[in-house]
Amino acid sequence: MTGVAGTGRIETRADGTLRILQLTDFHNDAGDALAERTYHDIRALVSLTHPDLLAVTGDIWCGDETPQEAPALMDRDLAFLGSLDVPWAFAWGNHDYVGDLTVSLDKIRATPNALAPLGDGKGSFRIEVVAPATENPLWDLYFLNSRLEWELPRDLEWFEAESACATEKRGANLPAIVYVHIPLIEFERARQDGSYVGIAQEEVLHWGDDGRVFDAFRRAGNARACFVGHSHVNDFYCTVEGIVLGYGRATGHGGYGGDQLAKGAKLLTLDTRRTAFSFETLFPDATRWQPE
Repeated sequence: MTGVAGTGRIETRADGTLRILQLTDFHNDAGDALAERTYHDIRALVSLTHPDLLAVTGDIWCGDETPQEAPALMDRDLAFLGSLDVPWAFAWGNHDYVGDLTVSLDKIRATPNALAPLGDGKGSFRIEVVAPATENPLWDLYFLNSRLEWELPRDLEWFEAESACATEKRGANLPAIVYVHIPLIEFERARQDGSYVGIAQEEVLHWGDDGRVFDAFRRAGNARACFVGHSHVNDFYCTVEGIVLGYGRATGHGGYGGDQLAKGAKLLTLDTRRTAFSFETLFPDATRWQPE
């Protein structure tokens, strides 16, 4: 699963599709009972969807309010993710406390089934989607670390350089999906002007972004979609200049909002043969919802 030059690699199915299940915002520092409820739901979702990759987009073990407990919380959640027998990749959330980032990245890398290439060495990395038994990349998946809040432009410098390097090496600019925790300001603009599809029940906290994240995606010319977490009672998407900006459905019972929006996950299906993708929200009871 590890590619060259600090990238990861994952193969499509024989029919050229790749199923990515986005899980987000567990908030498993809220107590063992709630964490076990979240684990139960995730096992059910994995059993229902048979994903090829889990995209885990932050605020998982948390622990920022009790940093002395954070290492044990992190170890517990990594053990759980490693037990699912599905490749998984992680984008850091603002609540995921870590004392030493290098040590924590090594922990993630050592967890079974983790796709955690070196990338920029600070939690951002790229995964190539390739056809079975070939070296030919078809799409890219970027996992970006938005940390406590975006610090721009430095948080996007690696993404832009990596995108340019990959394009030069391949002689083509391949399409990409971006996963990150903190939303872009464009989500809030869409919420305010009504140019969204789905459920918008709270203000979008786009901490640190003033439009420059989207500008980086535009300049790179590869992003077809960006999926985020962070806002537990939003599940909507908007399309800006041809780029889909979408929420994952909050998964964890430890976080707020379960009385307003049922916990679940977002399934993204890439069709590499048609250069297309689709997505829907899924629930542990096998029901589905698609924003209309």
